[in-house]
Amino acid sequence: MNKLDLGYSDIIAEKQYLDCEQSTTHIKYNLPWIEKYRPLEFTSIISHHDILNALTKMIQNKNIPHLMFYGPSGIGKTTTILTCAKKMYGENYKNMILELNGSEDRGINVVREQIKDFSMSKQFMSSFTNDLDNYVKLVILDEADSMTSDAQFALRRIIENYTSNIRFCIICNYDTKIISAIKSRCMIFRFSPIPKQLHLNKIIEICNNEEVKIDLDAIKLIVDLAEGDMRKSINLIQIMYTTYKFTEITITKSIIYKQIGYPTSDEIQTLINILFDKSIDLLDTIQQINYYKIQYNITTSDILKQITDYLITIINNNNTYNIVKILDVFGNLENNMATSYNDNLMLANIISCVKCNI
Repeated sequence: MNKLDLGYSDIIAEKQYLDCEQSTTHIKYNLPWIEKYRPLEFTSIISHHDILNALTKMIQNKNIPHLMFYGPSGIGKTTTILTCAKKMYGENYKNMILELNGSEDRGINVVREQIKDFSMSKQFMSSFTNDLDNYVKLVILDEADSMTSDAQFALRRIIENYTSNIRFCIICNYDTKIISAIKSRCMIFRFSPIPKQLHLNKIIEICNNEEVKIDLDAIKLIVDLAEGDMRKSINLIQIMYTTYKFTEITITKSIIYKQIGYPTSDEIQTLINILFDKSIDLLDTIQQINYYKIQYNITTSDILKQITDYLITIINNNNTYNIVKILDVFGNLENNMATSYNDNLMLANIISCVKCNI
């Protein structure tokens, strides 16, 4: 009886173990590719070598200052600081860092409560050990440019008061949105977009690893559309793979344009020809571009970007002063688009601005 019970228990235990293994494998298999291919060490990061060299020397010398990383989205700012944390703290790095997102945890209460409590925790550790250097912690504050001014001023005081036992890494897209009092306390690194060839090589590698059926021109298009944003291009590749993995279809440029609703070069050229045709008056231009906007499923932000790119290419061949005036207005329009706007009014502004200055 005991042997039977023991055997049955062994079978149950083995089944639970196998279920656990299958579950773990399933979780790994279903990881988003941006996490699956996130670099785990400095040697895996394909760009920003000067920044990585500087950070490596700081870690080796055990002399990490407060840091500020700024630059466009998806180019490796957060990955870089997480890799630094792993290099400094080892496998238990998560116990030594506090990750916050400024777009969510953006108020003064977060600074006063979460960050301050985390910063003060070393005081409790001091009663257990004299080796305080091992307990210098790291606060990673992502999207810090979304924090309110009050929260930033409160953060400045926390940085001042707890420098002996904590380091801050401020991550943002726009350094101009961070107050000077914080910037002056940090070593600032600017992250530039990933070079196109390195970006292309990485996407080709991912496509080969995942056996994505896609032609080279389509990969080049994805890299162009991403504009240096590795996260954007990897997400787009995964979307295309998920859509067509059970078919025999090879993904091409036309499929990508159709899938993501992005205008083709021919469609954009049609709109530009209408917009810059001086024989078409303002009202007809608005009506025709509205028609093609719906026909081609193009957004107003797409139109603004494409016209901006076109103006930059012709800036040496035309009245520079007028083009600069247009681009200045476009800058304000794009800023308005980042908050809230009326689509029809914004499109009319774009068209009238061009028509009045060409």
